[in-house]
Amino acid sequence: CQILPAPKGISKLSPKSPRGAALRREFSEGEDVLARWSDGLLYLGNVKRVDSVKQCCLVRFEDNSEFWVLRKDIHSFSSGGEEVCCICDSPPLKEPLVNCLKCRHGYHPECHTPPIEPEVDPNSWICRQCVFAVATKRGGALKRGRFARLMQIMKVRLPYQLSSLDWDPQHLTNQQQCYCYCAGPGEWNLKMLQCGSCGQWFHEACTQCLTKPLLYGDRFYQFQCSVCTNGPETIQRLPMTWVDLAHLVLYHLSLCCKRKYFDFDHEIMSFANENWESLLLGTLSDTPRQDRCQNLLNALNSHKDRFVSGKEIKKKKCLFGLQVRAPPPLSSDQSPFIAEQPINITHRRRSETKAHQDLLISTLNADPCRLPAPCLPFSLSSAHPTGQRYESCPSLFLHDVPPYPSTVGMGGPTPMGWGGSDGVRILARRVTSDGKVQYLVEWGNVSVY
Repeated sequence: CQILPAPKGISKLSPKSPRGAALRREFSEGEDVLARWSDGLLYLGNVKRVDSVKQCCLVRFEDNSEFWVLRKDIHSFSSGGEEVCCICDSPPLKEPLVNCLKCRHGYHPECHTPPIEPEVDPNSWICRQCVFAVATKRGGALKRGRFARLMQIMKVRLPYQLSSLDWDPQHLTNQQQCYCYCAGPGEWNLKMLQCGSCGQWFHEACTQCLTKPLLYGDRFYQFQCSVCTNGPETIQRLPMTWVDLAHLVLYHLSLCCKRKYFDFDHEIMSFANENWESLLLGTLSDTPRQDRCQNLLNALNSHKDRFVSGKEIKKKKCLFGLQVRAPPPLSSDQSPFIAEQPINITHRRRSETKAHQDLLISTLNADPCRLPAPCLPFSLSSAHPTGQRYESCPSLFLHDVPPYPSTVGMGGPTPMGWGGSDGVRILARRVTSDGKVQYLVEWGNVSVY
């Protein structure tokens, strides 16, 4: 990660802290910080507001977008002046604090994860946060070099208690917004891997086992984290069918392009051919180029429960999209954390009429900080001061801030609008107690009841 050469540590909750959930220090308005986003990477920003009650800060990023970020995910540049442990906020005990070579923050040996061994040279020791800041990158963390080795050692221990997290029934999100080795926020469907043993989700940027970049929504991996293996991660590609491939490609394109329908020859087939080797398709990878087109086309036309063609909505017949913008499903054999068999999309849309009506009513009366997160490449979940997560609704969200973080100067995608080229319809409007105007909207031609 080439963000900054010397990140100044993270204000993080620690189960070992004498003050429990107490934070190391308060942030101040106007302070420059690094904020960890749901992709596991750090982005430069400036604190505009501090909410001590909800333990979050409003951070303005380099493209002038603003988001509420939990303080556990904010890295400070200031050491605070007083010589205290940056985890527990306590002064040195019998032994002096061990200072990080890069950020110069001090730690009690037992407060750091993993604990600092007595034989470690205090003049060359580097803390966990600095190691992760340097080693993480898009497509997977460093695999070679000093920081890669240090990262592998530190990944064997998590800086939080996995058993203390409150998960949803599908084991996709937790209320604490705590994922991966870095304990940062995350979105399970956006370039993350689920460990088949412990069930935790891990950022692509923090893993060191991938040979190819992940696609959005790609869960066709059997993955074990370093905590469960007590060493290097293990990963194996699960078999895919032509239907799974078509679904995965359409889902990835819909998130990248913010559109629902894509031309088969110029977009779907072109993307599949260009990324054929990166898709790691197993037995399908041997399919001759001239046969791929017909197999994908048959899959799109023969599974009306997943796909919709343009001719069904009086558009060009060469256009295809997803019935519901959701990742391709896994079977219970492929994932031990699936609570029940996937529901047929067509039947689900008919049976969820009452659920959508209840959602529409309850959302208008909800706390603006506890709204459904959209199913988009970068979600509004990090902008929720409570940090609570909810299952993504493919058609609804209340919009009061731009839904994308800054990636200017970080080598990431540029911010994009929230409506895309699909039709956007305002369903409801409200004004909050602090004067914000919020809208309940529909997009992507997805029916809302």
